[in-house]
Amino acid sequence: MTTARLWQRACLLLLLLLLAGCLPVAPVEDLRGRVTLWHSWSGADAVELREALTRFQEVYPGVRVVEMALPEGQILKEFANAANDGLAPDLLIGQNRWIKELADAGSIRAVTQADAPQVLASARNRALVAYAGKLFGAPLFLAPRALYYNKELVTDPAQTLDDLLREAAAGNRVEFVPRFEEAYWGIQTLGQGLFDAEGNFTLAESGFEQWLRWLDNAQRAPGVILNVDDESLLDLFAAGQIAYYIAGPESLARIMERMDAENAFEVGVAPLPGGPAGAAGPLVPAETILFFAHSSPLQARIANELAAFLANERQGIRFMRQLGKVPANPRIQVDRRIYPIVSGFAQQARTAVALPLALPIDALFAAGNRAYSTVLSGSATPADAVCDFGREVVALLGESSAAVSLPQG
Repeated sequence: MTTARLWQRACLLLLLLLLAGCLPVAPVEDLRGRVTLWHSWSGADAVELREALTRFQEVYPGVRVVEMALPEGQILKEFANAANDGLAPDLLIGQNRWIKELADAGSIRAVTQADAPQVLASARNRALVAYAGKLFGAPLFLAPRALYYNKELVTDPAQTLDDLLREAAAGNRVEFVPRFEEAYWGIQTLGQGLFDAEGNFTLAESGFEQWLRWLDNAQRAPGVILNVDDESLLDLFAAGQIAYYIAGPESLARIMERMDAENAFEVGVAPLPGGPAGAAGPLVPAETILFFAHSSPLQARIANELAAFLANERQGIRFMRQLGKVPANPRIQVDRRIYPIVSGFAQQARTAVALPLALPIDALFAAGNRAYSTVLSGSATPADAVCDFGREVVALLGESSAAVSLPQG
């Protein structure tokens, strides 16, 4: 055989190998079975989810996904009851704050980074689902609070706390709810935050006392409205009477619904203003896929594949484009020119805070709300309120191994 003939065959073999690498991945034929998924999505959200499930079943033709929508206020209780009876769905789309309750009850199982490699590659995302040294779930979407603003009134949104007060005094009024969850964002603008990366309670260095003092002064400043009636605040913003409103992405649809068509304005979203200690750090609720602890091995395998599919880059972009969801997948680059609203929340998510799930969140929020309300009502000084809050949190920590740093006094 001539050298030319050998060279032709070698080139042909190389070409065949390259073409083989370009072929689409064939469906996994041995992945056959049925899984159930519960969620609380409705309207266009539910339609888009069903379309995503259809796409998954096209990739895995031997799989059938049965989805069921339950009311948002009932789904956690229904899942817990069903899990107690051994009849829960294989997957649940819920909130990451449910993890402690469901994991303690043995209702959900832990996963590994390999089960949802794209989304769990992020340290932030792992922190959102980390509990008792394990990972329970895969975050899909993030919902940090950020700074809504009226583009007819504001050209360059306030970047610092001082800027915000100056703009309010000049007529660009500011409004937000002064409670622990809703107004957590300012704590780390004036300190290190309430918890460090290891979950230690760092109250002494947190900036919480300084933040309560700032709020107490701000409530008397011209153009600043602090009120726990969020519906009324949203109405004022939608009516064009307020320049700045602090809320999460879920508020956008309600703003647009209540906006008068004859007096409509363009809404912008920007990161919350920072302070001397750094960027704002709002809490970051995460819509998360959770996994039933007692699925069969085959159902667990299918559930893992479905979770990874819903959390992947392509599906995340679809949900962002169609529904305005803020993707948790760190591979998704949100172009502010195409998705300006989502981009504002995505930028804010970079400095948002994931609270340690070992704490009973509802009790923590209640203790925090007492600190806010006693200071803003004049019933306690910021220093006294923070001391009371610290004692309550230490009691909540109980026998936890977390270190505690409390202020003097």
